[in-house]
Amino acid sequence: MNKKALAQKIKALEGLSKEDKHDLLELLNAKTYGLVWEDKPEAVEEELKTQLPVLMEVTEKRIISLKQDLGINQDENVLIGLKDNQDSQDLKRTIKPQISLDFGTDENVLTGFKDFQDGQDLGENVKNPVHPVQSLNPVLTSSINHTLIEGDNLHALTVLNYTHANKIDVIYIDPPYNTGNKDFKYNDHFVDKEDGYRHSKWLSFMAKRLRLAKNLLSDKGVIFISIDDNEQAQLKLLCDEIFGEDNFLANTIWQKVYSPRMDAKGFSVSHDYILTYKKNPLGNIQKLSFEQNTKQFNSFDKKSGQFYRARSLRKDGSNSLRTDRPNLFYAIIAPDGQEIFPIKPDGKEGNWRWSPETYKKNVEEENVEWVQKNGKWDIMVKQWKSDDAQMPPPTLWLNNEVGHNHEAAEEIKNIFGESSFSTPKPLRLLKRIFEIGGFSNSTILDFFAGSGTTLHAVMALNAEDGGSRQCILVTNNENNICEEVTYERNKRVIEGYTNAKGESVAGLGGNNLRYYRTGYVGRERTIKNKKVLVNLATEMLCLKEGVYQEKKVGAGLKDLQDEKGRTGFKDLQDGQELVMDKKNPVYPDKSLNPVRLFEENDKAFMIIYDEEYIDEAVELIQQIEIPNAIKVYVFANGQYPYTEDFEEVLDKIELCALPDAIYRAYQRLLPKEEPTP
Repeated sequence: MNKKALAQKIKALEGLSKEDKHDLLELLNAKTYGLVWEDKPEAVEEELKTQLPVLMEVTEKRIISLKQDLGINQDENVLIGLKDNQDSQDLKRTIKPQISLDFGTDENVLTGFKDFQDGQDLGENVKNPVHPVQSLNPVLTSSINHTLIEGDNLHALTVLNYTHANKIDVIYIDPPYNTGNKDFKYNDHFVDKEDGYRHSKWLSFMAKRLRLAKNLLSDKGVIFISIDDNEQAQLKLLCDEIFGEDNFLANTIWQKVYSPRMDAKGFSVSHDYILTYKKNPLGNIQKLSFEQNTKQFNSFDKKSGQFYRARSLRKDGSNSLRTDRPNLFYAIIAPDGQEIFPIKPDGKEGNWRWSPETYKKNVEEENVEWVQKNGKWDIMVKQWKSDDAQMPPPTLWLNNEVGHNHEAAEEIKNIFGESSFSTPKPLRLLKRIFEIGGFSNSTILDFFAGSGTTLHAVMALNAEDGGSRQCILVTNNENNICEEVTYERNKRVIEGYTNAKGESVAGLGGNNLRYYRTGYVGRERTIKNKKVLVNLATEMLCLKEGVYQEKKVGAGLKDLQDEKGRTGFKDLQDGQELVMDKKNPVYPDKSLNPVRLFEENDKAFMIIYDEEYIDEAVELIQQIEIPNAIKVYVFANGQYPYTEDFEEVLDKIELCALPDAIYRAYQRLLPKEEPTP
């Protein structure tokens, strides 16, 4: 049956109402196999019918960190200072060579070295500058940027579909297990075991978020989901539907306890599951390093000086018959000239492990040897002992390998002095997931962040293997968990802390953390809402581009700052900072710089909030010299980004009209729009 053709015929039928046609189409598309549930309305999704989600950075929670051995001081305002160079060496010699410093330049000398005592530039003596410890604010680009988003994850995932579509390499989530014991809230109410729609609510909740999450995964992206028996079966079917049965990788069993519960009724449950899917066939997992059993590698090759073990070239086990792989059944000439075929001990025709070409190559590399037993020849493959042996990860993870619940609770207690979170995951478990799920430079997302173990594990793993993994966490702030647990835990991990034993624990330097909150802009496409959306999109664009350092713009452009040096979002009428009211954001029309420029690590982007300043922006672009195209976001009422006005610099830029690009990114994700009452 061609469902598509039949659907077209139903739509073309005369004499039927729209409702009748709709019912017929639903019957046509009804599932014959798979998971069926009653979709339950969700309050946070209803809000998206009239509002668009945005992100706002909470700047006072920003953590800028550098490696401790760099000789760098920080004051409470996160102004980075360099220690006084008493030996008159060049500044860059006090910093490791791989650390890039951008001091800002004018046509004469390095600037940006503000002496706050007299407000003057330090001057032209670059070799022997004055160094008041808190007077310098160079832009250091060595640290890894991580992100924490406070808000409902449905809203945050919608925003991330604009900033990070197809950019996430690994997703790990530990969603509510829906046990019925006050662990899962739907529309601000706990779902208990007696709720007749208990599973439907959970599936509605998960399906919306997993579909948004799939869009975020890169082509090689993989998602890991912790779950237990309350929803494991349903989640497996749901993920088969969303990610595809062919993209299922494993249902790993994690031994979450180190001993059985003696008071358990019936079975003592000792494990959870970790469902793993790839986005598409390109996705895969990495092998695990392991220490080889030295006793097995008991042969020694004098020529290479290496130990090895020998295995027959004849294949055993599955697919080992000639009929399975006919191309691997061929003759090999023995040292005495005999033709040797892969005949199995029972006399059946088998096959070799290698093709003729691979066998010839390994003979040349001296990876094979001939042995004779009872007058019969056998060809042995030399498997060399390796210091970096690797194997596919198993689907059974024991607690002695990856930790258990009690270990996770102790890790939290070690940081806070008490166990302030009931269901954390151990660091070793998360590090195992990120080792096999991605690469050393992966971007990792957790949108049920809880206690923040994911970010802690990412930073610890980077410290161990020198990786540059970036992490994005999303969690709500119910019971102040985001501020007091998720954020505070990782703040201490970055900056260092005193553990429960009173011992000083060094911080994991080289990590930055930026804290965002979700907010709203009216969804109706009025000029006012469009301007508000563009103005509030600045921090979203920093996140999207991975560039956070703002450059001062040229003369002739407004440069409005508050007393802390922060630019923009200033209400000139009452002198107060713009505070984002989710339902009714304030928009002071003349409060924002018309052009803002962000530049960092050979990347730059510019936002032009007022098209009247395009000419000035073009002049500024002409002065920027970086190897990559400059992203230029221009406020426009429609889709046209004023391309003709940028003709002089089109070879240096990539143009984008705002807020149209945001609307287009959101359009296919949001529920049907409802008019604002």
